[in-house]
Order: sequence, then C-alpha cells, then structure tokens
Amino acid sequence: MIPNFIVPVLNRYDLLQRMLDSIDFPIRDLLIIDNGGELNHVKFPKTVLNSHVLSMPANQGVSGSWNLGIKCFPHDNMWMFGSNDVVFGANALEKLSQARRDEITLTESFPHWQAFVVGDQALQRLGLFDESIHPAFCEDVDMRIRAEHHGVTLRKVQIPIHHDNSSTIHSDGRLKVLNASTHGSNDKYLRDKIARGDFSEGRWDLDRRRANSWDEKKV
Repeated sequence: MIPNFIVPVLNRYDLLQRMLDSIDFPIRDLLIIDNGGELNHVKFPKTVLNSHVLSMPANQGVSGSWNLGIKCFPHDNMWMFGSNDVVFGANALEKLSQARRDEITLTESFPHWQAFVVGDQALQRLGLFDESIHPAFCEDVDMRIRAEHHGVTLRKVQIPIHHDNSSTIHSDGRLKVLNASTHGSNDKYLRDKIARGDFSEGRWDLDRRRANSWDEKKV
C-alpha cells in the first residue's frame, strides 16, 4: 500500500478526475491541494482509504504544495506526488510504491517529475523544496542539483504513464503570460543560488512570493 499520494491542482479539474480514475493500487491517504479553490466535486476510487481536499485561499505554488503535503504526513517513510494531468497505466503505481527511502524516484519518461517519490532518508539529507521558487518551474531542477551535490540518487523507473505536458499553462492565456515573467525570475534566482554555492532548501520569501504571484487580486 502507498502511504500517501499528494496532488496539487490549480485548474483543469476534468483532468484531475481522469487521473483519479486511473488509480489501480491501494493508497492510505490521498491529499488534493486545491490551489484554484474551485474544486466542487470529485469521485475518489475505492482503492483510496482516506481522502482529503485542502481548498487554499491563495496559490501555494508547486514547491509550497509539495512541502505542505510532506508536512501533513510527517511520520511516513516516503511521499508520493503526482500531477493532476497524468494518467497511470496498469501497475504503474505499484512499481512506484517500491521506491527506496534513501532515493528520489522519478519516471523514466519525460517530464520526469510528473509522478515521483521522495524517501524520508533522502529528505533528511536534502531538506524541503525551495519555496523561493514560486509558483512553478525550476523547483525540480533545484532539487536535482541539490541531490547530485549531496550524493542522493535520483532513480528513474520505467512505468506506463501519460502526461498532458504543461496543461495548466496551455489551458489559460492569462497564466501563460504570467508564466513568461515568473519563469525568468525563477531561472535567475536558481542561477544566482548555484553561483553562491548554495545547495540548501532556501526559504519562503515574502517579496518573491508577492512579485511572482499568479493570484487574482482580491479587493
């Protein structure tokens, strides 16, 4: 049984349901982090023992959502993550469930972080995802660089999986425009971090969070 499965979602809730329908392996706790705050109804598969939906008042971003998922299940020995726009083939989740505690397990097919597992021993060495990288893109590159620096193995496994790459951005013209700006900001931040020889988890930064916001302004 998979102890937990953490799924952030911002839009394209139809794809979220499609992903849930493809789950064919027992999961103890399935956590959906609804960063769009518009999830009205979702049907969980019978293989899920406990289901949780967190409706967020603001977009936590990718790093923030992944970290929140980890913090929700602090006593587990691994954390599994998936994009809302993936579809798992037969036995894909079962194979991912065999991940090692001292590694990060990725998919062999691109994009490699579409579904992945972080073991608790790997997390103890690496720390959390860098929340200064907000709201999306470059957080996976940062963790890969840190893993290579700290000697944590990133193991890729071949599993049957389909992914609608960047469906969040491609389905919303407003987000596509915003991403053009924030992607450059995150790339610059990461390059500066590497130049400083900083291989830490970084920290949440109020100025960067505000500057890189994709949130609709509330009056």
